[in-house]
Amino acid sequence: MGTDKLLIPAAILLTTFAWAAAFEVPPEEPAAASLPADLASGPNFHVKEPVESDGLMHHYVIEGKFGGFPAYGQNALKIRVREMAALTQIAKKSDIDVITKTVEQHVQSDAKTVVKVVTNPIGVVTGIPKGIGHLFGGYKAQAGELAQRTKQEAASGGGPKNVAQSAKADATRYADRYLGVSAAERAYYQELGVDPYTNNDVLRKAVHHLARVKATVNLGMHFVGVPGIPYLSDVRRAMDAIYTEDPAVLRARQRKDLANYGLSALEIERFENTLLLSPTRQRLLLEDARALDGVDGRDEIFRHAMGLTSEEEVGVFIESTRLLVRVHASEPFARILPGLRLPAGQTRDGRVVVLGAFDAVYWTEEVAGYESTLHAALPPTSNGLELWLTGAISPEARTELSARGWVVHDHASSEIDDAPPKT
Repeated sequence: MGTDKLLIPAAILLTTFAWAAAFEVPPEEPAAASLPADLASGPNFHVKEPVESDGLMHHYVIEGKFGGFPAYGQNALKIRVREMAALTQIAKKSDIDVITKTVEQHVQSDAKTVVKVVTNPIGVVTGIPKGIGHLFGGYKAQAGELAQRTKQEAASGGGPKNVAQSAKADATRYADRYLGVSAAERAYYQELGVDPYTNNDVLRKAVHHLARVKATVNLGMHFVGVPGIPYLSDVRRAMDAIYTEDPAVLRARQRKDLANYGLSALEIERFENTLLLSPTRQRLLLEDARALDGVDGRDEIFRHAMGLTSEEEVGVFIESTRLLVRVHASEPFARILPGLRLPAGQTRDGRVVVLGAFDAVYWTEEVAGYESTLHAALPPTSNGLELWLTGAISPEARTELSARGWVVHDHASSEIDDAPPKT
């Protein structure tokens, strides 16, 4: 009996170890392992090393003259690098020393605050940031959450009035955050080549200060354009509108578009006041829907977006939707799948396709759990499951996903570019 008692725990330990050993630990890497030289460092910045990963995305941190800024994944890093170039352009205006000094003081003051926030933005990576896992589940549960919230408010004496007050508060927060960006500020952002609705507080306050100075002293300032990847035509249309049109005018026009896609008045109100969906992000989603002309269920793109819960999640979602549009050009979709948060569609021949703008996929315990959750939320199909990724995938992750029925297309942008269009 004594021997048996010893053998049972040993067997359990061995089984547990064997199961755990099947999962990967994403490696720490030098910045150069995943980035071209111009993204790894530049004037006034460098990417902190080593770069950590969570099994789907790289966690980058920019350090430099203007402070420290986290970037979740390579697409987010590209945005931050452009912002660093914009701040460098602003700081170069030495021909107007007094104004430049004031701007730099603002930048340095704000940078100190940002640095405190990102002193250790990652620490030891223990998993995917809060909200990212949310992408892999269905959003139908959210309706239950909202219903529960309404019940709770009714029980506490709030009822519909409280819900209406919450909606009004959402609209007020949205207006305070985005609708106050002036035409002068948007013009500066256009010259600098960055998003007027950036969440980079250091850059926002520097540009806001410059615009106020210009308004009082009739100052003309011009910047050298920040180099970057050329926009595709649909993105260029979106950005032209963002730079040149008042956001209140844009949102009035987009209400008609959203209604034409099948959203209810309540859904439209919620979409246009979702704080994570800046005017730029809303415009990009509308351009994506336009590019999917003839595909059923385009309204689902907006419903997916309304369920997003974090900056990291919204960044991945926007890029994944962009990937969906590009895949559609060579693998036409018949419909967008409902009830999900991660963009997914069904092709005309019945294949179910999920799109993921992920840097590098490893088979971690969390990723395995997310696959299981996503799989359960998808409709049954006998025509196959496909996963299109913008980045790389480890051999172990490919093997595990293949065993679960997935055909994986990694580095999807290259594959799409090389493929002839289908009609």
